[in-house]
Amino acid sequence: MNATATSRAAKRKAAPLVRAAEPEMEIPAETESHGPSSPDQVVDAVKHGILLGRFVPGQRLIEADMTRDHRVSRGPVREALKRLSAEGIVELSRHRGAYIRLMTRREVVDMLQALQAVVGLAARLAAMHMKKPENRARLKAAYEKLSEHGPIGDRVLLSIDRNAFYEAIFDVAGNRELARIHPAVPTQILRMQVYPYLSTADRERQFADYRVLYDAMRTGNSREAYRIVVSHLRRSRLQVKNLPDDAFAAE
Repeated sequence: MNATATSRAAKRKAAPLVRAAEPEMEIPAETESHGPSSPDQVVDAVKHGILLGRFVPGQRLIEADMTRDHRVSRGPVREALKRLSAEGIVELSRHRGAYIRLMTRREVVDMLQALQAVVGLAARLAAMHMKKPENRARLKAAYEKLSEHGPIGDRVLLSIDRNAFYEAIFDVAGNRELARIHPAVPTQILRMQVYPYLSTADRERQFADYRVLYDAMRTGNSREAYRIVVSHLRRSRLQVKNLPDDAFAAE
């Protein structure tokens, strides 16, 4: 082998070593589509806070606090608040700023009426799917957790486990579109708004309804499950109509 050929062979052998030595390109954190600066993170945090009872109807959302808590600039916070406003979760006011929506009496009554159809159908479908052991186990676990609470127990913990119970109903129902149109966050706002005005007797009746609803679904009685939901929400509408005006936003 002559000198030229030897030189070419050496270059071919050395080439992989040169490529392997090249540093890998790192993607800066701020370019990631779901990084900490995304408004999506702020939206999700507010919704999660409502479901956990950290935010209550009428509570102000202060931009400076949100930028600090979520480590973002004002731009993503303002975009998040606009999205939450469009979803009916946050109200934006020139004078008050942003705050968790406080519903009017009419809005609460209308939502309860809509929930009769949505939750009633979910309960009916869940009852029809009780032949699967995993569905029975899912619903049982959620109900048993809810039943640990009393009518005058911790409001936040009760709220978490009640949401989990309804989530289990929609999961077992198996209808994705039904779960999608269920207004989970606005429903939680409604509950948090009305709950302080309910009497102990009202809350005891709610727990009784949860028990008979679970029994109807567990035994596969779809018609009875639907009837219980409708009856429960009709009673809630009557309660709302008798609450004082200061429980609601002005019409």
